[in-house]
Amino acid sequence: MEEEDKKELLLFQMGPVQEFIAQARSTRDLWSGSYLLSWLVAHAIVAAWKAEGGNVTFNDMVMPSIRKEDNPLLFALMDKRSLMDDDQVRKALIPNLPNRFAMLVPAGTGKARAEAASSAVRDELQNIGEAVWKWLEVYGAKPEWKRRFDSQLAAFPQITWAVHARKDGEPFEMAWDSVNDALAARRNTRDFAQWDPVCKDAAVKDSLSGREECIGDEEFWSTLKRDNLFSKATGHRYGAMNLVKRLWCHVDDAESGKNFLANSLVFRERQIKTSLLVPDLPSVAQKNTDSKVPYVAVVAFDGDRMGTTIDGRKSSPDGIRKISAALSEFALEKVPGIVERHAGHLVYAGGDDVLAILPSSKAVACAREIREAFHGMEGFDLDGSCGIAVGHFKAPLQMLVKQAQHMESVAKNRYGRSALAIAVYKRSGEILEWGCKWSSPSLSLMNEVTRLSSGDRPKLSSRFPYALAALLKPYELGKMKPEELSGFEDVIRNEVAHVLERQGSNLSADEREKFAAQIDEHFDAVAAGVDQPETRVVGRELTDAEKKGEHKVHPDDFLGLFLVETFLNRKREGR
Repeated sequence: MEEEDKKELLLFQMGPVQEFIAQARSTRDLWSGSYLLSWLVAHAIVAAWKAEGGNVTFNDMVMPSIRKEDNPLLFALMDKRSLMDDDQVRKALIPNLPNRFAMLVPAGTGKARAEAASSAVRDELQNIGEAVWKWLEVYGAKPEWKRRFDSQLAAFPQITWAVHARKDGEPFEMAWDSVNDALAARRNTRDFAQWDPVCKDAAVKDSLSGREECIGDEEFWSTLKRDNLFSKATGHRYGAMNLVKRLWCHVDDAESGKNFLANSLVFRERQIKTSLLVPDLPSVAQKNTDSKVPYVAVVAFDGDRMGTTIDGRKSSPDGIRKISAALSEFALEKVPGIVERHAGHLVYAGGDDVLAILPSSKAVACAREIREAFHGMEGFDLDGSCGIAVGHFKAPLQMLVKQAQHMESVAKNRYGRSALAIAVYKRSGEILEWGCKWSSPSLSLMNEVTRLSSGDRPKLSSRFPYALAALLKPYELGKMKPEELSGFEDVIRNEVAHVLERQGSNLSADEREKFAAQIDEHFDAVAAGVDQPETRVVGRELTDAEKKGEHKVHPDDFLGLFLVETFLNRKREGR
């Protein structure tokens, strides 16, 4: 067997990810697009694994982990004779694989294996495309449209890879840095395809991507919308990839006549069909604390500084394998149950990256539990940030997904990571934003507002946030600089006491005092520009620059907490 330090290190990446997934009109499209990416990455891994040029063992896989319990989809593709039970199939149908993988391969075979992986992705997408096209032909797809269809399939996805031939005695750490640097350089070298004259006419653009020309004419789409899969897509037309996203799990394999996905994995068709029973947004909204509240939330969670965390374990392949296995366990064993307990639907759980759709009233609690599970993994110093976008169930799903991803970025950048950021889109057009760190006293205050305002006889009126907002409006908190807010401490404390006296008449004196003290803590956190930043990250001290930029709280965050909370938890009368 070839010694490990003589093997080449292959790093393979496929994209775009979030942009492609977000192009969705329905929850089913979100899951389907996510699973398609996992499916293609899985085929790339299997092709690189089985390519000629020497054996590759399980220990040669650096990331992700490919043990059966960590990645049942990969296991099923490697051993199609294995019929898995319903629980294993359920896990295999969770979009879980990251968009990159790394493996050690025999010397001199890295390039050939990378090319085999690339070809496998292209070939599998072509197979899927052919099955989808056969379905479209039944509805009148014309042969002259096929070239455009194939051209768009050929342009997806963007594949980059790098191979590092290790020198004698070279530490794995150096090889890891070198192959990552090489891949980054390759990704910065853009590929530009020659203009295809098939696209020279001014065709209608894809309704979701806004770039690719749609497939078909008006008559074709009128016919297509008679099918249940397109009946609600009034006014929408799609290019090849969004057609594939909508159809690929529903069409039959041309040769076998069986469901394409079930036939490929030797799954039972009922197992596939069960996974396609994805709840729509109205169904998700009905699971709110008050089923009449028509709002849903998209939750986007992502690990903080994961690149740095992985680099901290790059002294050996085993260090990266261990964290990869832990992330797979988190995604497949913990996240699905958490989302289910909060009446939500899991779109994908790709290691440290999670996207889910929930009833608006349950989103914050779900996000906190996901973070606690991630932060609590033994043996790893991990944390993550979360963005939540809340909107009416008739709001464009694509907009909510993109906004949740944006708020995740806000949590990392404005609130200094290990944080939560929320955007609420009211039907009136008003947008509320608020956030804080997970360790902030503000989250405990939010829970207390919910508790005191709930029940048949709430102790705190649902009018409390609005009455407080009316009194604070003349002070124009939104125009203040954070350092100016502290000068208004006594004024704001007095206004809070005044509102509590009127809107919290059912509170006992002791309850009112404790609640006011929690509000004081929330005010202090906002006024100080803290939730103090972490002092260490992955075994090192923060730089002065990092400490200064760690948290950029805004004075509006003081009032924002109450306004966001009262909107999310609208069970009480008047909300």
